[in-house]
Amino acid sequence: MTLRSQPTTRSESMEKTYTYKDFEVTVKLEPVRAVSSDFTYGPAAAYIAVVSICTADPRRPIGVPVRLIAEGNRAFGTEDEALTTGLNAAQRVIDDRFGS
Repeated sequence: MTLRSQPTTRSESMEKTYTYKDFEVTVKLEPVRAVSSDFTYGPAAAYIAVVSICTADPRRPIGVPVRLIAEGNRAFGTEDEALTTGLNAAQRVIDDRFGS
């Protein structure tokens, strides 16, 4: 198993790309922001993980991106928790669909 992480930081979201077996897994974080009573946005309070899986070469998607949340219908509390859960979910899909 080879894992490679390439962080890409954008203004409003974080995205990491991993290589797992012969697939490219991208986990993008969508921030969930708390809104105060005066309608100003604060820093990200939680995250939703959006997971995409593609073949590595040639690069082709093997399905549609999937949005993941934590148990209890809540967003993930930290970036690490969202990224780890997204990668683990993609690894299970790859292993189940294409053999381990």
